[in-house]
Amino acid sequence: MFSRKIALISFMWMISANLALAHEYWIEPRTYGVEKGTALQGDLKNGEDFKGSSFSYIEGRFDQFTATGPDGTLEVTGRNGDIPALSLASPTDGLYSVSYQGKFDKITFTDPEKLKSYAEYEGFKGVLERHAARGLPDTKFHEQYARCAKALFQVGKPDEAGRQDSLTGMKFELVAEKNPYTLSEADNLPVRLYWEGKPMADIQIRMFRMNGDVETTTIRTDEEGRAVFPLAGGGKFLMNAVRIFEGDDDPKTETAEWVSYWASLVFGLANTDEVLGTRTVK
Repeated sequence: MFSRKIALISFMWMISANLALAHEYWIEPRTYGVEKGTALQGDLKNGEDFKGSSFSYIEGRFDQFTATGPDGTLEVTGRNGDIPALSLASPTDGLYSVSYQGKFDKITFTDPEKLKSYAEYEGFKGVLERHAARGLPDTKFHEQYARCAKALFQVGKPDEAGRQDSLTGMKFELVAEKNPYTLSEADNLPVRLYWEGKPMADIQIRMFRMNGDVETTTIRTDEEGRAVFPLAGGGKFLMNAVRIFEGDDDPKTETAEWVSYWASLVFGLANTDEVLGTRTVK
């Protein structure tokens, strides 16, 4: 019975790999602010506009799943098939950065318009021209991609002098340069985008804000990899950025012609749970 369950989960993961490209992947907290000792719980989600499918904890699907808090970094563990995928005790007050870097998935492009719409949506510069210059076909080429998702949880009372978000070891990573739980709707949040620990300039970041309706904003990072986003309207926030680069130049092989990494960052404000309502986990 257990082996059939794992086989079904793996099959659903393979389906999601074929459907997921050009959709966001994120960690969604079940409660954004919790009391000390209460579990941090969150779902791995894939979809659009904060709507999507939830995925279970599968140890073989990720390279990193950690929670970094005031006392250091802990590994997120669980049993294969667990939902929510994240359930971890929070022993100390402060800000926790939960990070998930998935293993590579691969997609085959079968629609000649797909790369064009993908490049336009994600703000890629020169990808279509580089694709043509490499002599690649319009269809039946591949992209392999990995997801680098982060969510910020606040345990106890927010403290401006306490722990701040920081790099957690993912290859492509968004870092909040202020604790959003110490901010209000009147404030802006500066974020910085990193590739292998170095700031990434001129990359589009798309922010989704949900408080009833979903609103989106796009800003490109400056020369130091920074972008500043308004928090007006409150609710919950999801930021997403994609880096794409060349892979194999021979379209006759099964090796992907393009490689991409997707970074996401989810957070709320101090009153997010009260505004949105929380879900009780049984």
